[in-house]
Amino acid sequence: MTTNAALIDQALKAARSGDRSRANRILLGIESQLEKDPGAKGGASTRKLIEFIRKTYAIHPSVDWADKAAGAAKEPASGGGVSLVTCCMNRTENLLQALPTWLALEEIDEIIVVDWSSAVPVSDALRGAGIEDRRIKIIRVLDEPRWILSCAFNLGFRHAKAARILKVDADIKLKPAFFEKNVLASGTFVAGDWEVADEGQEHINGFFYTFRDDLMRINGFNEYITTYGWDDDELYLRFQKFGLKRVCVDVETIYHIPHEDVQRLSGSDSAPKDAVGDLAANPLFRIRGNRYLSLVMPPWTNERQLVPFDVLLNTESYIEVRRRQGAMPHYVGSDIKADAEYYAALELVSWRIGPSVYHLPRADFYRLLESKRLDEIETADVWKLLGSQQAQPGADKVAPRLSVPNVSAPRRKIFADVQHGLGNRLRALASAAVIAEATDRELVAVWEADHHCDCLISDLFEYQGAVIGKNFVSDAVADGFTVFNYMEAEEGSEKDALLALDSTKDAYVRSAYVLNSPITGWDMENRWLRALRPVEAVRDLVSTVRQPNDVSAHVRMVGGKDYEHLPYEATENWTAEGHAAIEHWRERSHFSHFMKRIDALIAEGRAERVLLAADKSETYLEFQAAYGARVAYLTRDLYDRSAEQLRYALADALLLGTAPLLLGSTWSSFSELALRLSARNTQVEMSGRDF
Repeated sequence: MTTNAALIDQALKAARSGDRSRANRILLGIESQLEKDPGAKGGASTRKLIEFIRKTYAIHPSVDWADKAAGAAKEPASGGGVSLVTCCMNRTENLLQALPTWLALEEIDEIIVVDWSSAVPVSDALRGAGIEDRRIKIIRVLDEPRWILSCAFNLGFRHAKAARILKVDADIKLKPAFFEKNVLASGTFVAGDWEVADEGQEHINGFFYTFRDDLMRINGFNEYITTYGWDDDELYLRFQKFGLKRVCVDVETIYHIPHEDVQRLSGSDSAPKDAVGDLAANPLFRIRGNRYLSLVMPPWTNERQLVPFDVLLNTESYIEVRRRQGAMPHYVGSDIKADAEYYAALELVSWRIGPSVYHLPRADFYRLLESKRLDEIETADVWKLLGSQQAQPGADKVAPRLSVPNVSAPRRKIFADVQHGLGNRLRALASAAVIAEATDRELVAVWEADHHCDCLISDLFEYQGAVIGKNFVSDAVADGFTVFNYMEAEEGSEKDALLALDSTKDAYVRSAYVLNSPITGWDMENRWLRALRPVEAVRDLVSTVRQPNDVSAHVRMVGGKDYEHLPYEATENWTAEGHAAIEHWRERSHFSHFMKRIDALIAEGRAERVLLAADKSETYLEFQAAYGARVAYLTRDLYDRSAEQLRYALADALLLGTAPLLLGSTWSSFSELALRLSARNTQVEMSGRDF
């Protein structure tokens, strides 16, 4: 009888070869056996392996993939041509630049242009430019007073006839090698990603390439969203929830034509007078507002009715429609819109001055927004509105962007402006905390979400200390603080400078490293770190993974010249020497080195249970193929620096430290963090040095 472990290996091989139908049949067969014997030994770990394979290869066991009775797979058609769908309202100058690049691609069978009540009809603009092609079909929508992306594109999607759809904004050019470099495979969708786009090309995030059937199953764009922002990310999340794997478009094959954001927001181009105006002109405010709105409204599924249109004229190349009179089928009340904007405004202001803004009643918060420009708002303004000046001694002397101390009497402070990734930030913060306690100073964490670590400290820990969400190093210098900058790639920095504190001044330390002071030390820093309580979401993740294990392995492979397109691996983050060191140690942290050491430990009888944490899906697959149920891990499909991913990362760090032996990656602050958080006497071996 074939064992489940052997069947899992067969499923992995089938999935890797592209035969996902066979892989799905094998996995369904394993599940069927597990249902018959729910108490079977190793059943829980086998189910986790099945879940991991499905997530990695986008194999979902629905009727779209397999008929369980007959065992026959059913995949989206790979042929059937390509429909390009675009829309515009009064931005035909961009369309006229982009359209010839689309027409140059023979793979595109039709180009559907939804003309959303442009003042000059698109058909007239194309005729005036001498652009004619049988593949172009124009759908003109009459009498629309404002731009609604979701409704416009959904109308175009409904008219698309080909098996594959390219959703392309009117300001996106396609390069000749597009289809050669972007292959649409079953179970995937290709999309732009602002995080990996070149500077100025972030708006490619709204581009995607998908099978029409997949797009129709999720019902296109969410029509509860009728203003700029979040429409594309919300659609991508539903794609992924449906089981599709997101593949990043080759950024060299598309190009966004630059233009001002005022064109997107359809707002005034006059200078804002206060923070209300600043927020209204900020695309991020619109994006975050629609994110909140989409969370509040009912889920957007294919049970939701799309906006209906009456067809007034229909020819082979031109259709004229008008939105059907009456109430929208998916109404969003003004109170809900106002609430979404309120929470988005709170969020953006908190990023500047910290979470104290959440203490304000709503009326006072809007009073604050109307009193100043956004970049003029300070934490002291919040406490004035709260009437806390008398309760906080010396509050009238609070420097810009400083949190109110969590003490009854004023003390000198150490502002720890922590930098780079999670491990870097926590070790810098821990050393600052030890120094602050020893010198009777208040610790204020300056924790700014960025591309290295796109989260708040409150996303990870139930942290009770003072926190500021925006760095203010220039203000600290101007206000006479004692300032130390350990970030060697920045002008004026001095890494490892002795932290000589002046008892008459506050100190501001900007660092991704342990601070150089005789006051702090490894054991004291680690005690402080271990006292931090992770949030419930992180604790829940930890509880899902098998424990205890004999060996844990942290395999860090992302880094060096092949990854410098990622903002958190870019050359400006470190000196040339630092980048050379990263390149050197990442090569020595390849998973093959770890597997060789683990094989030796298995032979010695010391690695019956192995825990793995890695930064590439490839590593998990190789370990699974080699060790089967012997290896445990936290199942994931995220490998970015988002708040959700960083919760997984913190859970991984906690899990790594539960084994008596840790195999770590040299030159990785994350391996160091795992060792720091370990509550046991964990031994460590480092890649390139010990194995």
